[in-house]
Amino acid sequence: HLDVSGLNLPCILDIDMFHLLVSLVLAFPALQCQDFSGISLVTGDLHIFHLVTMAHIVQTLLTSCTEENGMDQENSTTEEELAVLSLYKTLHQYTGSALKGMPPGWHLWRIVRAGIMPFLKYSALFVHYLNGVPSPPDIQVSGTSHFEHLCSYLSQPNNLTNLFQENSEIMNFLIESWCHNNEVKRYLEGERDAISYPRESNKLRDLPEDYSNLINQCPKSGGDKSRAPTLCLVCGTLLCSQSYCCQTELEGEDVGACTAHAYSCGSWAVIFLRVRECQVLFLAGKTKGCFYSPPYLDYYGETDQGLRWGNPLHLCKERFKKIQKLWHQHSITEQIGHAQEANQTLVGIDWQHLYLHYQKHKLGFL
Repeated sequence: HLDVSGLNLPCILDIDMFHLLVSLVLAFPALQCQDFSGISLVTGDLHIFHLVTMAHIVQTLLTSCTEENGMDQENSTTEEELAVLSLYKTLHQYTGSALKGMPPGWHLWRIVRAGIMPFLKYSALFVHYLNGVPSPPDIQVSGTSHFEHLCSYLSQPNNLTNLFQENSEIMNFLIESWCHNNEVKRYLEGERDAISYPRESNKLRDLPEDYSNLINQCPKSGGDKSRAPTLCLVCGTLLCSQSYCCQTELEGEDVGACTAHAYSCGSWAVIFLRVRECQVLFLAGKTKGCFYSPPYLDYYGETDQGLRWGNPLHLCKERFKKIQKLWHQHSITEQIGHAQEANQTLVGIDWQHLYLHYQKHKLGFL
């Protein structure tokens, strides 16, 4: 066994396992060309995939939520339930009983299946585009569970805990080293946070049903934010979208508050809602942006951009869902490009300052 006690190894809770899988698989050919063990490239990839899968299962169990521990449940009976319960007991032992309680095997197996599914889906896509192996028709059927089909496609056993039994000697050593990491102990003692699996999908900030509630949340008077309050739909921060009152320096250039926030919040691609204009703003970088139809409609199903009509506005969930989809699919920059092609006036706007209102330019909305 290797002695890793003196090494400053990363905590297993902080590793993105799919990113690790891709890095190892792509790097393996460079290492394998100097290897004379006789291991083929395909076999090496499979070993890597098995190792990362087992690490992700441990990661999932360490961060799993076990609220149902206090409920009376049936004893574990299936092979999968007994195997995952045995694995959890091993983790319980190596963490010094820092893992609280002993949940039933059926609950643990359900956690493992739910936590590993996104990883299996991403891995299947990666394998498909890496090797060109066509996916089976069963995976393409919507509305059904694809766990067994994904395991078969990826040459994994349906009972993923069998991987630990097949590699028990090395895995016991690895699990012990993972559990003895100080950051794992800090997490189990409640001194730090960690991502739990399956991860929840990111989403934009929830908006109130009645638009007047959103207006009332803005400062009434005084302060920069009250002049042109703008809500970041990604994180919920309230900013000022005007130029000179809130400008700051970014990369040696004076920019407005929205542009500076887009750099730190969304890596240049952010969605804003200008509250007192009922106007959605897409920003991508310092020089690209466009206005987008807001998700609030009046009784007649019309928007009131600029709040000129004064009709009560209510949230249209379908419109907001469309904005959310654009953000999820990283289509903000593409949407800005289409808007600027259709309306050349958008190209001339000083987006990094955003001091020109859409009324001055008579901008069209999508």
